[in-house]
Amino acid sequence: MDPHVCPWWLAYTFDHRFRRWVHHPKKLFGDYVAPGMTVVDVGCGLGFNSLGLAELVGDEGRVIAVDIQQKLLDGMMKRARKKGLSHRISPHLARPGDLALNVKARFVVAFYVVHEVGDPLRWMTQVAGNLAGEGRFMMVEPPFHVSKKGFDQSIRQAEASGLILEAKYSIRFGRTAVFRKAL
Repeated sequence: MDPHVCPWWLAYTFDHRFRRWVHHPKKLFGDYVAPGMTVVDVGCGLGFNSLGLAELVGDEGRVIAVDIQQKLLDGMMKRARKKGLSHRISPHLARPGDLALNVKARFVVAFYVVHEVGDPLRWMTQVAGNLAGEGRFMMVEPPFHVSKKGFDQSIRQAEASGLILEAKYSIRFGRTAVFRKAL
């Protein structure tokens, strides 16, 4: 495994029920996600965001939960089954640096992921290619790993991939940027 990728076992330290107090999915994604949508959670880990997104998209929607570690996808689906949400979630095993995905999603989120990608420009071009025309991409990076300068560089890479910055703000423990696809 790439040394920059968070190991699967470490996900248990931050991907748990108490995280809702800090990163409540409805508050984070509610302005961008609606029932019936297809959304993608890149770097889904144990599914904290995937489960929250599955609640937001409803029974007619679909969440594609993407990760490069099968153990995390298995753990995420186990949690989804316990919550009765597995029918809304499709796990997808990507390759490092390659989403290996072909969808037209209305929303894509990469939460604490971009700093782990070896070739961010190539990767963000893939994200842009999987967005529907009216779709949005949300990138959240941890300030304890990614400096403001590094985050701004990621924004420039996203823009170079054909995405247009709509908003830039901070959340607790996160630098956040939201983009739309250039038409």
